[in-house]
Amino acid sequence: MELGKILEEEVMLRKIYEIGYASIAEEIEKISKTLSWCSRRGEKGICNELIEALDRAASSLAKLRIFKTLGGIDPGDSFDKEILRSVSHLVESYASIFKGYPMDPYERVPVRSKADLSMGNIRLRRGYVHMIHIVIAVKLAACGIVEFIEI
Repeated sequence: MELGKILEEEVMLRKIYEIGYASIAEEIEKISKTLSWCSRRGEKGICNELIEALDRAASSLAKLRIFKTLGGIDPGDSFDKEILRSVSHLVESYASIFKGYPMDPYERVPVRSKADLSMGNIRLRRGYVHMIHIVIAVKLAACGIVEFIEI
């Protein structure tokens, strides 16, 4: 199915259009072949217009799917269901910082780790309380690795 048709289906449906992995893989292959053909012909203007149209369509489709997800519509079995759900979790985590969780002068908040994690200069032990920067805390909470603690 063409990207334009997928976008049209998404606009027309109240629910999130379920895109299968095979459909998106087929679409990516078609786009790749078209861009390859375009570049071989040396039609720079046509190639640029095609790329701009693809960018607009892909951006519109992504924004619409995210908007629907944030509105509470379940993505079902679509290939991108986990991405859409994680966007929803990110918004919920971000909203948490406005609920009045304590923050120290270094913009750190208390969180309880749900998993062991060692990443760069961050080391978390499952079940322990840690003070981490609010931006990192929101990202980790969105992934389900930590939870905010009220004190």
